[in-house]
Amino acid sequence: MSLLARDGAATRHRRRRNQGAVVELTPLIDIVFQLLIFFLLTATFQENSSIDVDLARAKNQQKSPTSEAVVVSIDSSGTIEVDEVIVDPGALESYLCSESKGGRTTLHVRADKDSRHEDLVQAMDVAKTCGFEKLGILHQN
Repeated sequence: MSLLARDGAATRHRRRRNQGAVVELTPLIDIVFQLLIFFLLTATFQENSSIDVDLARAKNQQKSPTSEAVVVSIDSSGTIEVDEVIVDPGALESYLCSESKGGRTTLHVRADKDSRHEDLVQAMDVAKTCGFEKLGILHQN
């Protein structure tokens, strides 16, 4: 009888060892997803340019999507930047044409209010030459 008692105790002991502490992951995953959604909704995304451009003000409130557009920035000293890459004015045409051939058809120009009008016209002329269909001038409201 001592053998039976010993076997019964061993099986009871094994059951306790297998049951162990159970951690429910479902509430943890729910909270992590809620935090992720909260931070994505409250985060502010800002495009930072390497050159400082003081945009001109306008009363028009029309918004246009800039996600697919090539953005050309011109500062007051005439420095030209295309999609956050500083480009030499002589190489602007080849750079914009390569962007246009990549399937991007919209170009937005961010020109400093103290920049030369000639630089703005040159950038827009090069863009039309390269085949950009839509041109826009970005301003500050």
